[in-house]
Amino acid sequence: MTQSLALKRLLEDAGHEVVAVFMGEDPRRPIPSFVREKLRRLLQTYAAPNFEVDKKAKGIRPWRSLLQTFPRLPQFMDAAPRVHATIRETRPHLLVNFYDLLGGLYPSLYRPGIPIVSVAHQFLFFHPAFPVVTDKWWEVKGVKWNTFLTAIGADLRLALSFSPLPDLPRWRTKVVPPLLREAVLEADPSPGSHVLAYVLNPGYAEELDRWQGRNPQVDLHCFWDRRDVPEEVSPRQGLTFHRLSEEKFLELLVTCRAYTSTAGFESVSEAAYLGKPVMVVPTLNHVEQRCNALDAERAGVAVWREEFDLSEFIANLGTSPASALEDFRRWVQGAGETILPLLEGAAMGENPFV
Repeated sequence: MTQSLALKRLLEDAGHEVVAVFMGEDPRRPIPSFVREKLRRLLQTYAAPNFEVDKKAKGIRPWRSLLQTFPRLPQFMDAAPRVHATIRETRPHLLVNFYDLLGGLYPSLYRPGIPIVSVAHQFLFFHPAFPVVTDKWWEVKGVKWNTFLTAIGADLRLALSFSPLPDLPRWRTKVVPPLLREAVLEADPSPGSHVLAYVLNPGYAEELDRWQGRNPQVDLHCFWDRRDVPEEVSPRQGLTFHRLSEEKFLELLVTCRAYTSTAGFESVSEAAYLGKPVMVVPTLNHVEQRCNALDAERAGVAVWREEFDLSEFIANLGTSPASALEDFRRWVQGAGETILPLLEGAAMGENPFV
C-alpha cells in the first residue's frame, strides 16, 4: 500500500495522472484509513485472500490458507469485470500491478491492450543472489508460483531490492530501489530513547510484553492491528501498544533508537533509510519473511532472530558499522530516477533490455 502511495507521488510530480486504484482487502485486515484518505475517489476495493494464523496468533498456516482460498476464487475474481470497465472508461497508458493475483490474471482474461508493469520485492525469488531457505523447498516453490501468476501478463517486472543486483533479462526483470513514501524521504531522524516495534500478528505482542516485563528500563512502543482494544494501551510504565496510525508510527520511527518487527519489506526499508538499527523476526511458517530476513542481513540493513528477545540486539547498539545503511540510503535516493524512466518507457512500448 505504501509502495502505491509512493509511486502515485512520483508519477504526479512528473506530470502524469493516476486515474484509478484497485486494492484488495479482507475484513480481518482492512485498508488503513490513511491509505483511503490519500487515494480518496480513485480507490476501488474488492475481496482478496488472506493468511490463516495459528492458534497462538503468531505464525501462518499455509495449507489451510490455500484450502480456504480455492473455494473463494470466484468471489475474488468478481472484481475483474469492474477493473476492465474502469480501464475501458479511463483508457490509461499503463497498468501497474503491486503483487496482486487479480492484477496478474486480469490481462490473461480480458486482453486490455495496454502495457503492464508488475512491481514486487518477491521477484527476487528468481534471482541467484537472493538467499532462499533450503529446508522449505515446497513453500519456496509455492511463493515462486504465486509470484509468477501475479505477473503472468506483465511486459516488465520491477524487483524491489535492499541493494543493487544484476538485472534478469530472461525474466524481463529490472532490479530497482525500494519505493518509500514522501514523509519518510523528507523526515529528519534523531536518536531518541525508545525502541519501536511493529508485529504482523498480535501473538507476537505477547513475546514483546514478556520481554519488556523482564527489562523495565527499556521504553518500548509497539504497533499492532488489533481492533478489539483502544487505540492506545499501556499495560505498565515503559510499554505502550498502538493501533496502526501513519502519523504516530512515523513520529516514533523517526525518533526511536532502534526498530524491530516481523520481516516485511516496507517498514524495514523505512527504518534502514532513517539510519535505525533493525532487528527482524520472521513470522512463523512464513517462508517469504524468512527469506526477507536473510536478504536484509545479506544487505547489511538488519539482523534477524527467531523470537522477540531484544537483549542482545540492544546490547550491541552502536557497535555495527554504518556504511551499509549509508549505502542503502543512497540506493533509495535513486529510486525516482531509476523507476520513472522505466515506467515511461514501458508506456511507450520500449524494451529496457536493449
